[in-house]
Amino acid sequence: MAADKQNEAKVSPTDENKENSPGGGLGLEILQVIKESQQQHGLRHGDYQRYRGYCSRRLRRLRKTLGFKMGNRHKFVGKKITVEMISDSRYLLIVLMEAERAWSYAMQLKQEANTEPRKRFHLLARLRKAAKHSERLEKLCESQRVDAKTKLEAQAYTAYLTGMVEFELQEWKRAMEAFNKCNSMTEWTKQAATMSEVEWRGRTVPVKIDKARIFLLGLADNEAAIAQTANEDTKEHLYETLLAECRDTIQAVREELKTEAKQRDRSSEAESGKVSNMQFLHSYLTYIKLCTLVKRNESMAHTLQAKLKEPQVDEKRGPRPQDLIRLYDIILQSLAELSTLQGLEDDHTFQKEVSLKTLVYKAYRCFFIAQSYVLVKKWSEALVLYERVLKYAKEVQSKAKGFNNSLKDLPDVQELIAEVNAEKYSLQAAAILDTDDVVEAPTQPQVKDITPLCDRLDTFRLDSTLVGKQPNLVNFPPDFQPIPCKPLFFDLALNHVAFPPLDDKVEQKGKGGLTGYFKNIFGFGS
Repeated sequence: MAADKQNEAKVSPTDENKENSPGGGLGLEILQVIKESQQQHGLRHGDYQRYRGYCSRRLRRLRKTLGFKMGNRHKFVGKKITVEMISDSRYLLIVLMEAERAWSYAMQLKQEANTEPRKRFHLLARLRKAAKHSERLEKLCESQRVDAKTKLEAQAYTAYLTGMVEFELQEWKRAMEAFNKCNSMTEWTKQAATMSEVEWRGRTVPVKIDKARIFLLGLADNEAAIAQTANEDTKEHLYETLLAECRDTIQAVREELKTEAKQRDRSSEAESGKVSNMQFLHSYLTYIKLCTLVKRNESMAHTLQAKLKEPQVDEKRGPRPQDLIRLYDIILQSLAELSTLQGLEDDHTFQKEVSLKTLVYKAYRCFFIAQSYVLVKKWSEALVLYERVLKYAKEVQSKAKGFNNSLKDLPDVQELIAEVNAEKYSLQAAAILDTDDVVEAPTQPQVKDITPLCDRLDTFRLDSTLVGKQPNLVNFPPDFQPIPCKPLFFDLALNHVAFPPLDDKVEQKGKGGLTGYFKNIFGFGS
């Protein structure tokens, strides 16, 4: 035990000094730390119990140094290390030591399980625990603060422990996949340590950023995996993964460019206008990203073209030529960005290749615009666009004599010409048929009859409005109708009739005066 503690005192400072990477991010040499710790603390002789004790003591020292205590001696309070807490690589070392402690205990139980078979259940539990800790380490290393090499080593370590679990469960296929992944990532890490430069467009550029080294080393394998994949969904996922890695690498190079710009004085290289090595590396990575975008969109376009030719049962869900137009717009935008990359403005061969590719995709874009006009029966516009497609295609054929290698990944222009010629004949026939329909239409005028049903009872005609909400049965309110007036009689002879005198029949009353008046009142005159 005393020898172990002396070895720990020698090893710990060296391990804990492996914190920061040269690029300024947090770094932890996971594989180197594991190798040195295992060799110096028991595993050289297969003593897993001794190594487990070392891991426990190392964990206790790290937690005490960082002030990351799990409660006190009377009560345990569990804590988890989060991404926000990672300001020191020793937090990553804590998780690594937890995984190593669980793994060493599992290996100890594996030795004891030869005589006590029931310990195999405990062995599997500890292995799963170790794999869980390694997965947590990998997630913590996904932070932007951690350098690329540490991320790759964490992925390799997780793949190794996952393979160990699958191996003990006798899942041979999954175990082989995990071990192969671990092996490939370990090789990438070794190659990244030795890779120092890359050559592109006749210029050799040094690669000092670990993230860029790892990305460039894995680029060929990623492209091969995409080429071998037949499933479109899987291919799309691989493209997205590759683009995400490329964007992260470009961001790392861009940050390095900012630092370089601040530290660099006006040197002879800056005055001459020559593009720096870091800027040229940025242009190279941007070229890879844009070319990958073009390939991904072209793959999606091929899939949509195949679906477009199939008979569609549901018109609402089927692809449209407008979808393909959008994809080719994105491709043309990526090619336009390619022509503006720094360091390639004077590369006439590169500019000609880009312009030739632009013509090819312009032809395909124009073809699908014509297809969209055909769907809405705009025959003249579609015919003009087909002629434009042929113009682009013939221009490509005339300029493509010296660029056979650059056109091997492009769509076949000759096939497009044959398809356009066939579509032109089909379009002319459809236009003639549509014109005949227009001429015959006036011979069968459809005048709307507004006669109500009550006025055409002797005529049979199918009228769908009779069973609708407003059937035309009668005119309401009814129209006014003329009727004869009542005669008027006037007595015109009355003014010319002379009536006989009636004086003798009228009673003559005398004039009595006031006396007669009183007599009449009181009845004396009667």
